[in-house]
Amino acid sequence: MSESLSDESTTSGGYEPEVVERVWQLAQIVSGNDPQVWRKDEFGAWIHRRDYRHRHSEFGWEIAEAGYRMRASGLEALRPMQWQNHVDFLVAARHQAVVSADGLRNARRLF
Repeated sequence: MSESLSDESTTSGGYEPEVVERVWQLAQIVSGNDPQVWRKDEFGAWIHRRDYRHRHSEFGWEIAEAGYRMRASGLEALRPMQWQNHVDFLVAARHQAVVSADGLRNARRLF
């Protein structure tokens, strides 16, 4: 899963591009993958840097505001999260994600 980024055209949708980049840097680096392109969220789901705010993508991601859970505020409360995990986080207030990596793909785990 290695490729390069060029002509970055990510729109921040409320977050400054610098904040989006700092939050991206919090995602897990996976050995053997270009960390500028591919990472995993805190639940182990693949995310792609250019797919920020793209819910049509399996690898889309959003910025979760987890301050209440982490007792943090500001930038320290923000986390990169695969979009389906983010929706589950917002709607169900779950502490465990239902989307995680299954090899090179993401899969929804059924509980």
